[in-house]
Amino acid sequence: MGFAVSLLNAVFRRAFTSTGLRKYSAAVDDEGTTLHFWAHPSLLIASENGAAAVASSKQPAQTRPVVVLIHGFGPDPTWQWAAQVGPLSRHFDLVVPTLLFFGASTTRAAARSDAFQAAAVAALLTGGRHLPGIGLDEGRRKVHVVGTSYGGLVARHLARSLAGGDGNGKAALGKVVLCDSDLAKGSEDDAVLAAKGGVAVVTELMAPADGKALRRLMALCVHRPPKYIPECLVRDLLRKYFAEKREEKIQLIKGIVTEEDDPQLNSPLPQEVLIIWGEFDQIFPVEKAYKVKEKLGEQAKVRVIPNTGHLAHQEDPKRFNDVLLEFLLPSSVAADDAK
Repeated sequence: MGFAVSLLNAVFRRAFTSTGLRKYSAAVDDEGTTLHFWAHPSLLIASENGAAAVASSKQPAQTRPVVVLIHGFGPDPTWQWAAQVGPLSRHFDLVVPTLLFFGASTTRAAARSDAFQAAAVAALLTGGRHLPGIGLDEGRRKVHVVGTSYGGLVARHLARSLAGGDGNGKAALGKVVLCDSDLAKGSEDDAVLAAKGGVAVVTELMAPADGKALRRLMALCVHRPPKYIPECLVRDLLRKYFAEKREEKIQLIKGIVTEEDDPQLNSPLPQEVLIIWGEFDQIFPVEKAYKVKEKLGEQAKVRVIPNTGHLAHQEDPKRFNDVLLEFLLPSSVAADDAK
């Protein structure tokens, strides 16, 4: 790993560890599915074999709600959520999973869909035959789900699972936040995005194979891209975060569940939903936010972050965090927090 990427990686990891988050891993099924994740240690106990497992007992008397942060395509979740973990940790216990085929999370299962990603995270949160599960106090600990871009697609499935939409819900109903995530996208949207990126198919853009494609992706992701990015940084980012498991990531893109596969995919969620969007998002244009709201119904509302693109939570973290906390916290707490 190059010096610049190593330095940035250390800075973002420090943002996590300074809030008390620690890194763990857990096997979540019998198909070799292992998730690496960050979490507050109060949620965890050691399993019999010494590996980290998620706790279901010995919880502190005062338990806080849980927020699950689900990342999109790109670098590690530490890079993607560094600006959010501090403000959120003042009020919530956090779980930040690394999705399958990003970082060290992996599986032997053949499935490559966003629904399968969500099932793995749900197993981490609620447990199964071999995993105790996060201390949700038999449904008394509220769980909120926040996902950005591809992570929003995963969050959609996870929200239904936690609410009992699959018959296995074990968490109290929390809220759902979808950030620049086009739940209703189809093949025609992929074709438009590919054309914007100057590539033949969208996988060439979202899973870049060379520095030129990565620069195109970076330019589309932010409203005001930097005028100069050193070639050494692009090369190191490509090698560390995009070249590794590229074929599996292409399969993930192809495996995204659409309304063509499931007409009920975007039926209204039982939770309150906040849709946050960057005003100048070039990956998923802002009008998509309102189409997603139409799908999700009266429980959903839209907030647009001015002068930001696809990475609104990174481009204007202060405004984004204010909007996020205002939604997740009781109004009195949110007002005190803003002072």
